[in-house]
Amino acid sequence: MGTQFLTNISAQEFREFLKDALNEILSGQTGAVKEQLPDILDIKQASEYLKLKINTLYEKTSRRQIPHFKKGNKLYFHLSELQDWIKEGKVKTQAEIEEEAATYTMRKAA
Repeated sequence: MGTQFLTNISAQEFREFLKDALNEILSGQTGAVKEQLPDILDIKQASEYLKLKINTLYEKTSRRQIPHFKKGNKLYFHLSELQDWIKEGKVKTQAEIEEEAATYTMRKAA
């Protein structure tokens, strides 16, 4: 039988308690999922990690748009390469663009 308790706390205090408890639970589960990923993913694991359909992954591999390797008829993906591939799509901020333009202009002037 579980522990039962009664207390006089306000609705706001109860909400805060519940919010903190849920955050703790959810952050623990997220960490566990990340730790369970192997270094090498099969097509299904890569699809789940990237949140892409398997057919989309097959299309990207056939067009050589995503890093992968093949052993027999099976496709595999290095987790680190997928992470790097995602980072390649980073959109530069206005400040980064302006800094690159200034650097380019200074090199051309020299």
